[in-house]
Amino acid sequence: MQTGPETTSASATDTTDLTPTELIEHPTISLEDVTGTVPSCEGRGRSTAAVRGYNTERLANAVFDPSPIFIAVSSNPFYDTYAEGSQGVSVRVECKSCVHRYPSGQYGRFRIWQTHHDQLRETAETWNLEDTKFLYFFVVYTVEDGKPREVGKLTAPVATIDEVLDKWRSQDHPTMGTQPARDISWHLLLKRLGVPKETFVEQPIVDLTEGIPDTESTE
Repeated sequence: MQTGPETTSASATDTTDLTPTELIEHPTISLEDVTGTVPSCEGRGRSTAAVRGYNTERLANAVFDPSPIFIAVSSNPFYDTYAEGSQGVSVRVECKSCVHRYPSGQYGRFRIWQTHHDQLRETAETWNLEDTKFLYFFVVYTVEDGKPREVGKLTAPVATIDEVLDKWRSQDHPTMGTQPARDISWHLLLKRLGVPKETFVEQPIVDLTEGIPDTESTE
């Protein structure tokens, strides 16, 4: 796992290696496309987060599954949705979303629960199947007129994300009680993955499902 300070940044990545692979069925579907049929909420809090989190799960399913139906399907607590791609590869996806910036001006943060992360990582290592992938799916959004607007999205294997996580701290969970979690800003996550912010915003999706491409040092 990553043990460097919060300011640590990865080397710059060749953006030509970040374009969608064949695993991505619908790269241009956005958060706005899957939001309309789910009631929206105003303000901050669990009710708002739950609705936007569910929309993120629906988006992940729509991105990876050939079907045009926007749903979220999961039978396990450590991932949010499942999709069966047309390339013969199924994906189990843990979804994370956050606002672009908080009212304070700070970058929004993803919260990753260590219990779920470890289960996802250990299951991926145990199964070790070519036709099954265990992925994270990250979405950053802004809120305009009470509606979310996608800023960018990224997907990466759980093993890749495991390498950039550190500093687990106890947090309150509504059903699990106090559990270790990592709150990481989307800005820091991109740095540690070597993904330029401009690429994250401009491309329909940043695809790291085949790992982080070769990099060149910017120091």
